[in-house]
Amino acid sequence: MAAAGEWELVVKSSKKSKNSSVTNGKLSKTEKRQFIDSAPRLTLTGITEVKDVGKENRQPKSPKVGEQKKKKKSDKKKDEQKVPPRSLEEAIGRLSVGEMTNLMEVVVSRFKDSPLIWLKDLASYLNVRVNVSDHDPAFRGLPADYPMGILAHDVKQLLLNTLKPCPDAVLASFHHHCVASMVHEQAKGLAVTGYKMFLQLLAAHRPSVCLTYLPQYMELRHSFQNQPPVCLSLLWALGQAGLGDFNLGLRVWLELMVPLIGLKNYSAYVVEYGCAVFSGGGGGDGCEDLLGVREFFSILDFTWCSSGSLPKPVQRQLFALYPKVKTSAFSPSPETTLRNFFPSFLRRLDPAVPQHFTQELLNCLVQCLTTDMQCWSVWKQLYLKHLPQSALLLQHLGAEWSVLSRSLRIRNRQVREAVQSFANTNAQIHNKANVVSGLKDATEATQELLGRMRTRTGVSWVQVFTVSIMAFLSIAVWDINKSPTFKESHIGKGLDRVGLLSHCEVLAVATGSALRHAYRWCGTHIPVFYSRGCELAGPYLQLVWEKSAVLAVAMYTQIAALIDHLAQKWPVFHAKVEEALPGVCEGIVYWANIVYSTIQTHLATVISFTSPYLTQLQHFLTTRVFVGPLAPEKLYEHLTYLLQIICQQFAGIQSCLTSLLNPEVKDEVETSQTEL
Repeated sequence: MAAAGEWELVVKSSKKSKNSSVTNGKLSKTEKRQFIDSAPRLTLTGITEVKDVGKENRQPKSPKVGEQKKKKKSDKKKDEQKVPPRSLEEAIGRLSVGEMTNLMEVVVSRFKDSPLIWLKDLASYLNVRVNVSDHDPAFRGLPADYPMGILAHDVKQLLLNTLKPCPDAVLASFHHHCVASMVHEQAKGLAVTGYKMFLQLLAAHRPSVCLTYLPQYMELRHSFQNQPPVCLSLLWALGQAGLGDFNLGLRVWLELMVPLIGLKNYSAYVVEYGCAVFSGGGGGDGCEDLLGVREFFSILDFTWCSSGSLPKPVQRQLFALYPKVKTSAFSPSPETTLRNFFPSFLRRLDPAVPQHFTQELLNCLVQCLTTDMQCWSVWKQLYLKHLPQSALLLQHLGAEWSVLSRSLRIRNRQVREAVQSFANTNAQIHNKANVVSGLKDATEATQELLGRMRTRTGVSWVQVFTVSIMAFLSIAVWDINKSPTFKESHIGKGLDRVGLLSHCEVLAVATGSALRHAYRWCGTHIPVFYSRGCELAGPYLQLVWEKSAVLAVAMYTQIAALIDHLAQKWPVFHAKVEEALPGVCEGIVYWANIVYSTIQTHLATVISFTSPYLTQLQHFLTTRVFVGPLAPEKLYEHLTYLLQIICQQFAGIQSCLTSLLNPEVKDEVETSQTEL
């Protein structure tokens, strides 16, 4: 123990001095480190003595196992979210309604009166989340509502609820923003599927606002025309507005797509979109304002003159689409609009054009001349300017006059005057100059057509006799029913004047007696013959009926099986037919459309020409024929009386059959037959 006023500290001795004392309480650096290492440690369970001095004892053990597991799980989830989606369906499936709702709440709170900013932020979020590039910018071969159709219902409902309260001006500006962003970002190589989905949803919700900035869209198409993926995305996005509205689709097709129909990268999509627009037949209200003369003839020229460079399937689709375009261009009032198309058809009728195009032009010209009679006046003005073309048309009219005269017979005088003016013009030109292109052919065709028009077609004597008999019988019945008695009718008076009235009366009495005797004989013998026939042939007829029913069921089963078999084998059969005869199926569809359009046109012409005469006939029948005894109410009374008589006769026949089945009544019938 140290002296008073001094402390002595006992520590572990070192190798040099095991028992050393410290004066004045001062320790060296080595002694301080040794003291700290040998001191007891304070832990959660109390003060524990550290026996072994080591590296492990210096670090306290207090691990948090639960927190580490949670951190690992959250890290795994973050890693999964960081993995890019492998498909568009997977990317759309990862969309979270909660995140979109939170985003909208934040944006709306910051910009309360700016719905355009809300929509832009939502579109940007959607495009960032759906970060998948499209293999086909136009989604060909997929459903029409793709990719919008694979959106979850709650996500789609959130987007629609955001669009609904916005006015048209805001939606039009937003549509322009999405289109411009889509085009420029795709040009940089970025994914734009999110913008496409929003544009498709907007086109389905309010398609009328999608073409507000059409001039700007046409400039974008012209700028990115040399980049097919970008331009196809633009055409697809703008074409969505026309899938449900024919006029909007026709406007997009004519103004944006038809100018690109001759380019290799766009022809297939342009034709497919045209087929989709005209799938309902076309001819909507206001169609004539969009599809005019210039637009129609641009399609006609490319279809018949320049479509040879297209692939065969696309070419067949274009030829199947052409009749629908022609019908829409001519409707809804061809009797007043075809005069505008006639000059362009006549100018293209050149002898140097291909034969199939020449035939189509001749058919269209004939349709113009037979439907719109004002085309003859237009032709008079253009005759000298297009003399070779007029010669071809006159030759065609002369060759088909036997059929065409039926359509022109009502206004045949106007047609004759027009052809005669052509003949006079030919004579005047022939006297002034001998060398005029097409003059000789036009003169010959005009003379031949005039000769055919002067020649009347013969009428069959059978038809004349049939018509005469029907007319005489109709007049006789009408005259007899109009007079109180037969003698007072014009026919009776005429027979009386020639002395045949008495003989006709005797003949009428004899005929009536014979008919009454025949009626009695039928009422007596036919029930007996009928019962005997049922007795003899009834079992055989029953057997035939049963076998016929079995045969009908078997035939129905076989026909149903055959239809199912053909439905299964039809794709293979269609492929073989296309391989053996390329284009035959599309050709049949094309000519069927032509026949249908021709029949429809001529039927409308016939109805328009005959409607005034039918109206006059109806007025004549209602005022001159179906009056008095032939009035509708009188005819109804006579028909009711006749039906009552027939029912009574059937009741008599039934009673006779019942009596024949009773032996006692049968003897009475045989006795009455013996007396007769």
